[in-house]
Amino acid sequence: MSDFRDIVDTEGLSLDETARLERVHELLVQAGPPPDLPPSLEHTPQTADAEIVQFPLLPKRRWGVAALVAAAVAAVAFIGGYGFGHSKGDQTAFPVTHVVAMHGSGSAESAQGVVRLSGRDSAGNWPMEVEVNNLPEQANRSDNYELWLTHDHKPVELCGTFRVSGDKTTIRFTVPYALDGVDGWVVTAQKDGAREPGPVVLTT
Repeated sequence: MSDFRDIVDTEGLSLDETARLERVHELLVQAGPPPDLPPSLEHTPQTADAEIVQFPLLPKRRWGVAALVAAAVAAVAFIGGYGFGHSKGDQTAFPVTHVVAMHGSGSAESAQGVVRLSGRDSAGNWPMEVEVNNLPEQANRSDNYELWLTHDHKPVELCGTFRVSGDKTTIRFTVPYALDGVDGWVVTAQKDGAREPGPVVLTT
């Protein structure tokens, strides 16, 4: 299946909408072609049988066959129809396995962000792509933003440092941390090269 951004133009969509679309695309890639529907599932399943377990970082249990088939059929129809009218040019491929939306906090309540994780490589590194919207540009060259992994909702592992220019900035990082026990990400605003985490401006 094509990379998500090769078939869907996200221009004009909010980051939350983009994250939901990418999550559906991710599920389709993971599921592969749906199996033939057995006779026992020809009738509509009850709600309990079709329960869908949402995020966190890794699914804790697998969907039932009926729920997977239903989700795949609906997602194919939605992405196929949307992608037909929103095709876009070539971009550097970044295979996405998980998508996490971020929202503004503190002095940047109107900001938005999204973290896209790729698969862990053989050395244990996690490639990630981070997109931020509406973060204020830094006034001083010594100011920047930092992306942190959080434990107990506190920043503990630094993923990378960046600056923004314009309304939208996209950066890529690779980190070696295990994601066990991670409960999210935050972006902090750093002043004058401060080493300790500054005020949180984006959070999951």
